[in-house]
Amino acid sequence: MKSLITDVFGLAGFGLLTSGVYLRFGLAPALMFSGSLLLLGALAMARRGKRAA
Repeated sequence: MKSLITDVFGLAGFGLLTSGVYLRFGLAPALMFSGSLLLLGALAMARRGKRAA
């Protein structure tokens, strides 16, 4: 349950950050910014998974 709450807060924060970039700079930079953050997050999770195994 604790992990679910953390995930929900993370997704909400990511959504708010993306919407702020969209409102400030437009759609294309917001999509590039969001995609790069998702890629960095996926790489960090994969790296952490290797250490745990």
